[in-house]
Amino acid sequence: MTKLWTTLFLACLVSLAVGREALAHTTYQDHADTTVIALAPPPESDTEPTLIYAKVLNGVVPVYSHPIDAILGKAPVRWLENGYVWVSLPETPPLNIRDQLWYQINENEYVQADNLQIFSPSTFHGTASPRPNRFAWIVFGAWTSEKPGADLSETKQWVKRYDIVNIITERRVKDRVWYKIANGHWVEQGHVGIVKAKPRPEGVGPTDKWIEVDLYEQTLAAYEGDRMVYATLISSGLPYWETVEGLFRIWGKNRQGKMSGSEGLPDYYFLEDVPWTLYFKDAYALHGAYWHDRFGIRHSHGCVNMPVADAKWLYDWATPTGDNAWAIANEENEGTWVWVH
Repeated sequence: MTKLWTTLFLACLVSLAVGREALAHTTYQDHADTTVIALAPPPESDTEPTLIYAKVLNGVVPVYSHPIDAILGKAPVRWLENGYVWVSLPETPPLNIRDQLWYQINENEYVQADNLQIFSPSTFHGTASPRPNRFAWIVFGAWTSEKPGADLSETKQWVKRYDIVNIITERRVKDRVWYKIANGHWVEQGHVGIVKAKPRPEGVGPTDKWIEVDLYEQTLAAYEGDRMVYATLISSGLPYWETVEGLFRIWGKNRQGKMSGSEGLPDYYFLEDVPWTLYFKDAYALHGAYWHDRFGIRHSHGCVNMPVADAKWLYDWATPTGDNAWAIANEENEGTWVWVH
């Protein structure tokens, strides 16, 4: 089992203003194509992992079976190695031992609070009511321009990160594409992550579920046959850790598990309790990422990072089905198609 777990998780780390709301979540009456989508939140679930996540600071950190052991000078049970290391904490308050705070990270494992930085996962999520034509999320906040290619003196309104907008039309100015998101409002292509309905890949049946991962736009869309049913932003592999491309099937799902890789190297990582993982090619997977809020931007060691809420939605929707911590596909319980391009 140790070899299996090591193999499964080697590819899966992610390495390491406010304007008016007129353009986002608004309906414009002067043109039918300028209706902006209102986000539909993912369904609520009682099975969400109830954990607190923390980044390990200060390099090599000792782990004790109980804080008293540290006070008595006993040896730690293990060490958290230097690298990109994250742990999960149960929703219990820290222990206060002689004016020192300690967090429990596993059964009979405690780390001094000064060595941890608590982090709240991104609250961003996709939409369960996508339009059949093109729309986009603002990935980098920007001022809109009155016309494509305009300079800063012709800016009109600030659109902020994670606003959702329509793509009405496009125009190329020199070597860049500009998108019209409302009458008199244009944004340059580098600021948006676009979702556009795609035809089914060859081999995917008319009633099959399938998932599209667009590496250029850094978006994901879920389909039932020819109907898009969900869309969101993702973070795929960085240069040198590119996400594999092709048409695959999900071969297994894991509700929650550890991921690690690059032991002994500068990019060593260890992640506790990565949620809602769907493996589609060897160790490449779609999974929730609680450790960053850079969705719409490449940020991983090869896996497809998703906001935790979106990963949970996809995990429940996709096959294979199963109620256990692991669900493995077979001939009677085939996995959902995944098209990465």
